[in-house]
Amino acid sequence: MDKSVIEISKPTIEAIKYIVLVPAKKIFSFSVQENTIKELQIISKIYLNQKLEKEYKLEDIF
Repeated sequence: MDKSVIEISKPTIEAIKYIVLVPAKKIFSFSVQENTIKELQIISKIYLNQKLEKEYKLEDIF
């Protein structure tokens, strides 16, 4: 198994699609379950760390 791959649930995939595709003024008009929020936090941390080439704590970012 490739350790650089993470499994993402269908609700998290749908949330990411919504975030990427929705007009900016509607970005905060949806809700998700706690487990989806946790997955989104993990994915965003991985993404930011890769793009910024430095590891940040979530508390530092948000």
